[in-house]
Amino acid sequence: MADQASIRLRALTDLARALARVHGFSEVITVVAEESRKALDARVVSLSEYVRATGQLRVLINHGDLLPFEERYPDEEWYAPSDFPRVVSEEYPRPWTLRSDDVDADPRRTASLQLRQRHSALIAPIFFAGQVWGELYAARTADQEPYTDDDLDFAGTLAALVSAGLAQADRQEYLERLAYTDELTGLANRRAIEVGLDEAMELHRLTGLPVGLIVCDVNGLKQVNDTSGHDTGDAVLEQLAGHLSAAAGSVNGALAARIGGDEFSVLVVGQPAGTVTRLAEELAARAAKMDGIDGAAVGYACTDGPAGPVADRDLLFRLADAAQYEAKHEGLQEPVVAGPRHLARVEAASVHGPSASSRDRRRIRRNGR
Repeated sequence: MADQASIRLRALTDLARALARVHGFSEVITVVAEESRKALDARVVSLSEYVRATGQLRVLINHGDLLPFEERYPDEEWYAPSDFPRVVSEEYPRPWTLRSDDVDADPRRTASLQLRQRHSALIAPIFFAGQVWGELYAARTADQEPYTDDDLDFAGTLAALVSAGLAQADRQEYLERLAYTDELTGLANRRAIEVGLDEAMELHRLTGLPVGLIVCDVNGLKQVNDTSGHDTGDAVLEQLAGHLSAAAGSVNGALAARIGGDEFSVLVVGQPAGTVTRLAEELAARAAKMDGIDGAAVGYACTDGPAGPVADRDLLFRLADAAQYEAKHEGLQEPVVAGPRHLARVEAASVHGPSASSRDRRRIRRNGR
């Protein structure tokens, strides 16, 4: 029969191999719970994240022999154990054990064990990026041996391996975010908008779901860069991005993006043209109140807007761009909606070459108002 050290080494190896096969935080959390339950011979394992804003632990997953009122992936399971402030303030504290009959322990913890008919628990803090991330919690019932101090070193090693898995998942998700996120503003980038617009227009083609696209750019950013420097200009872009994010966040199906330089866009899916109009007006109003710039030129187009039915992604984008250019050219603080005259310009420009090229955008703008 294998000795305890061999069993634990095999458990750590199994967890490491399982973590190497998964991708993303959700999969890491699931694997950690499943493998940790076997490694710690627990009836139930929970993985919780420490939320600094509230000072509480939020349970991400419960795995094992769950009671009827326990959920595997709880929506709202929070607690604020008295032990955890100590964990947060100390540097890499050791795991600790708890028994349901321990009169000196946190009464909320012991009451939780008693309610769930569990007798012994082991709590291992998890650290990530130099800070406490959360905890791994394992519980046994009265028919099992209670956790002892001998289990703590193994639990600490297990928690360290969990931290490595979280770091790997974070690196993977960071690389994915880079592909679809603008580094300066944190908004979606042009690629994300193009992918989202492709998907939205396909849904529009199949179901008639309305799609709107708002395009805007900053008035006077070059002067800010020339007089105050690019750091100040970047701060302006970040501030405007915050306004776009806040406004878009109030509309279901809206995605705000920086699509290049001082140009921004908001994709709106599943909302009528009137909602897109109100959002465009709010963006223009917010930009007009910003210090150091002359507001923003805002144009927009909708699949069910004044330009008539639009079923093509490139056409929707070029209509919004043509409307935005009119706002820029005329010095308008109010948004311009794409209509028949913009459609005529876009169609005239498309005769001369590929519709998606930057050359066409220059033709649209050069061809008049």
